[in-house]
Amino acid sequence: MKSHSTGKYIHIKKLCNHRNQLQMLAIDQRPPIFNLIKNKKKKYTFEDVVEFKKQISLNLSHLSTAILMDPVYSIPNLVTTSKSNGLIITLEDHAFAEKGRGRYSKNIKNWTVEKIKKIGGDAVKVLAWYRPDADKKSIQHQKKYIETIGKQCVKYDIPFLLELLVYPFHSEVGYSKDYLEQKQKKQNHVIESVKEFSKKKYNVDIFKLESPVDSSKLESDKFSKSTAAAFKKLSEATNNIPWVMLSSGMSKKSFLNCLKLAYKNGASGYLAGRTIWLDSFKDYPNYSKITKNLKKEASSYVKKLNTLTKNKAHSLEDYLKNKLIQKKSINFKNTYKGF
Repeated sequence: MKSHSTGKYIHIKKLCNHRNQLQMLAIDQRPPIFNLIKNKKKKYTFEDVVEFKKQISLNLSHLSTAILMDPVYSIPNLVTTSKSNGLIITLEDHAFAEKGRGRYSKNIKNWTVEKIKKIGGDAVKVLAWYRPDADKKSIQHQKKYIETIGKQCVKYDIPFLLELLVYPFHSEVGYSKDYLEQKQKKQNHVIESVKEFSKKKYNVDIFKLESPVDSSKLESDKFSKSTAAAFKKLSEATNNIPWVMLSSGMSKKSFLNCLKLAYKNGASGYLAGRTIWLDSFKDYPNYSKITKNLKKEASSYVKKLNTLTKNKAHSLEDYLKNKLIQKKSINFKNTYKGF
């Protein structure tokens, strides 16, 4: 069934390359950047984080169709540094609550879908921690949280980009509240989560998804049958909603292989950050070396990702046709409703 929404059509087009594929750069990360700075300087300042993100935007955004920014450090400070056409803006607070076997997401204080639309964002991005086997209250909270945002995105006619991440419970191997790929994660947890939020009531326009298998299984260029099957199941779980891959900070080789499998199964691009640029900051705070690293190694890697994307990623052309209100009637302006 067609879900006409001219505003969403226009915004999604701005996120795409000329082939309607997605090559997107993330600089909205907060804890991973805080931690790196603290490891070098013992503490971080607002200015430290802004400068860190600024260098990524200045040196890599020209290679990206869209950039993902947060409203605390990036906006409005870094908008002028971006050479990307599209702008995605974060809604969720990085500091989540954890109770028992469950995590609870919330918006950044004093930040809303309406404000993202008003400031000129082309999509609302939300990261939601989710496990189908979490405590009932956590599951109910996360479902309601995401459904509410989906309805707001419909109201303000702006694309909803949902990122889903599974996570370890206290009793499990590698427990951490850091933004790291869960060790020994279960494939069905990833896939069942996507199945849930592909339901129409959540109004998700684009999924940002993690690999359904541990990134260690993607180091080799030869994939096992079970790994290949996992990506096929992931694609089926999206229920034909466009999807892109996130990098989870995995190795450059693993992420490239991850994209090969994802594109084979219908993914339309990537939205990645740490895998692209984190290595460039190994000499932090020496920005002379950092800039050189971003311009050489990181840029070279993004170009590889973009070549693969252009050659193999699924185009959103047909999907976008269903988003556009195609009314030739002169009454369109009279019947089209505002907010």
